[in-house]
Amino acid sequence: MEDLSKLLIDYKFPKCSSRKNVLNGSDKSYEGFNLGYIRLIPYYANLYGYTIQLSNQTKNHNKTGDIYEKILELAHKNIPDFDFSTVQLNKNYKIAKHIDKRNTGVSYICAVGDYTGGELLIYFDGKDKPPTPIDIKNKFYTFDGTKYYHEVADFTGNRISMVFYNIIRDTDIKEVDWLFEHGCKKCDIVAPIQNNKVTFDNDYVIAIPTYQRYNELLKKTLPTLINGSVNPDLIHIFVANEEEKFKYEQIIPKEWYINILVGEKGIRNQRKYISKYFTEGTKIVSMDDDIEKIVIKVGDKLEQVNNIDKLIRNNFDLLKEEQYKDIHLWGVYPTPNALWLKEKYVTSDLRFCIGVFHGYINRHNDNLYPDPLSESKEDYEQSILFYKMDGGILRFNNISFKTKFNAPGGLGQDRYLLNKTAQEYLVKNYPEYCKEKFRKNGTPEIYLFKKKK
Repeated sequence: MEDLSKLLIDYKFPKCSSRKNVLNGSDKSYEGFNLGYIRLIPYYANLYGYTIQLSNQTKNHNKTGDIYEKILELAHKNIPDFDFSTVQLNKNYKIAKHIDKRNTGVSYICAVGDYTGGELLIYFDGKDKPPTPIDIKNKFYTFDGTKYYHEVADFTGNRISMVFYNIIRDTDIKEVDWLFEHGCKKCDIVAPIQNNKVTFDNDYVIAIPTYQRYNELLKKTLPTLINGSVNPDLIHIFVANEEEKFKYEQIIPKEWYINILVGEKGIRNQRKYISKYFTEGTKIVSMDDDIEKIVIKVGDKLEQVNNIDKLIRNNFDLLKEEQYKDIHLWGVYPTPNALWLKEKYVTSDLRFCIGVFHGYINRHNDNLYPDPLSESKEDYEQSILFYKMDGGILRFNNISFKTKFNAPGGLGQDRYLLNKTAQEYLVKNYPEYCKEKFRKNGTPEIYLFKKKK
């Protein structure tokens, strides 16, 4: 993004005075413009006979140098499945708190420049509640600006934001269509920004079991996936009952998923329901609802994975290799600690594949479903069961995730009794595969033996 950043810093932005809802105090304008379509006010719509037209900067995009093409190239590379009609560019201005009343659906936003600070502040919990700061420097983030107030935090340096969104409705009449229909073609009109649609290879599905954690899912796992280039048409959300489904449907933007399905209450029961729901052979990626990011070890540091779709496909592709052809389950390292993760280190012996983020090739086999007694440690039993059947588990010890364990909702915060019951069950039934251990605070845990067949 360096080239585009330099172009935008050097480019003389026109003054924008029409977006009065984003101005601070007595400000009358700021540096900003649109590429793509803009909506006419009712007076001009009635006068001209059409409701939307191309912005002047789009019609004369040859005067913006390479900016027009660079922005389209950026979109094709980073958000290839997102349909947008317009890109709003804002330069060196602290946008005031507002919502985007005229937009339709979600937006994608990214910022470039040599600035510090300048996070996107989103008021997920209400206009007057503390906002959630989002770092959008050199990265894309998606949210529904028509529902949530948002603004820009204080910053220093050059900051240029680009907002990709859609304003077109089914009832709109485009300037180009109207002119062509009435035989009045304008030579200075160029083709509008095209819908950025590509067809994804639906080679896997995402299954998210969730219970009473609408805001967690809204703020964490779904943006993590969508900003990680995962096609929303692959995302299936599994809830406990019809009442829960209704609540999730009211809160989660419908563009962010393909299905919200009523399964069963309890993580063990829900995972079994998910397996039974999808056909055998389906590549399923199970993710918790509160994953903030996926990380990978590079050198001695952890870096955020920007293309989660590619990572998932690569993980499944490794199962095709001759040495791993009998393995059906892959997982990641359970703790995002750079000291413990191993760069380019994959194991296939018995290791713990944590339920937070794992993938498997689906089989409807009752011998692979954990027992109810292992509820709070069902992922330990699942690891053992897959290992017993396949002779191995693929774990990527260079990959992990950031989340908050034992958050409200889900299984709940008081897990001692559940953990103790699961520990006793697992040690009794799989003594050759595991043993008991305890944290310093006395919490019952399980230790798996690293064994090979």
